[in-house]
Amino acid sequence: MKLKRLLALLLTFVMCFVFASCKDNSDKDSGTPTNNTEQITKAPEASQNEGSSPILYRVTDKNGNILWLFGSIHIGREDYYPLPDYVQKAFDESDILAVEADIVAYAVDTNQQMQAMSHLVYNDGTSVKDHIPQELYDKAVMILEEYDSYIPAMDWYCPAFWSSLIDSLMLEQLGGNAELGIDQHLLEKAYEDEKEIAEIESIELQYKMLADYDDDIQIMLLESSVEAYENLETTADELKEMMDFWASGDEKAFADYLSTVDLENATDEEIKTYERYDQVMVTERNLNMADYAEEALSSGKEVFICVGSAHIIGDDAVADLLSQRGYKVERITK
Repeated sequence: MKLKRLLALLLTFVMCFVFASCKDNSDKDSGTPTNNTEQITKAPEASQNEGSSPILYRVTDKNGNILWLFGSIHIGREDYYPLPDYVQKAFDESDILAVEADIVAYAVDTNQQMQAMSHLVYNDGTSVKDHIPQELYDKAVMILEEYDSYIPAMDWYCPAFWSSLIDSLMLEQLGGNAELGIDQHLLEKAYEDEKEIAEIESIELQYKMLADYDDDIQIMLLESSVEAYENLETTADELKEMMDFWASGDEKAFADYLSTVDLENATDEEIKTYERYDQVMVTERNLNMADYAEEALSSGKEVFICVGSAHIIGDDAVADLLSQRGYKVERITK
């Protein structure tokens, strides 16, 4: 079952997970080289000096309070910067930067890392081999060994950890650069400006969410990661396509991309598994983020919300939910 939406979510959620957990692998050999290395973070030749035009929404309540909604992508490329004036102005004038999780603080907080990682470890005496098919386990081990990143202790971690680790190593091989990610950039700027930072979720909450997925969902995620690795050229093309959509500001095309799910050859059971995953990963989190946005508006402070683009753009995403709730939502382009 090929799910392009899983690839889209890879750049709008998973990098929060792997940013710290894979930091120790940054100096290792990135594994088998491919012709796609650096492809996804290299700006298209035609737009080398044109910058980007990402989607920004201004939300206003009946009292005139303002909130900003900006979709992140957790790896980036040089032509994303500097951010357009309309984005930078909204960020500079805001009182608070609100993100899914403060990955900058997390990266240097070993206590927080250990606490969060503890959710991903089996504590019932089982190992990953008790939860996934042997063939999938063998493929995952082979991939991690290709990256010189497998150790037996990983067997005590749930499949979602394996999936995220493979994804991060694969992105690094393809030229993915978390240091150029939008949330990373804005967090560093917020610290530099001594701007208040708020977490809508947290790394620990995200880890726990991954660990709480049932085995079928975790198998689906790991199978998707293995498939992406086995089809690196296609993976690189699709990731580059999404990064181009983010930069272009083409609202409809980006929304269509983020919502693309190919279930044509999926079994009824696979479809049900995906629907359970989507409910937790997207639908419930969109509702929680919309609730947070309402509270932020009522606070009277101007909050700049930057979360994964899949949560901001499209039907029943945060911008749409707030519009449904009666708030004025405007696309800002200058």
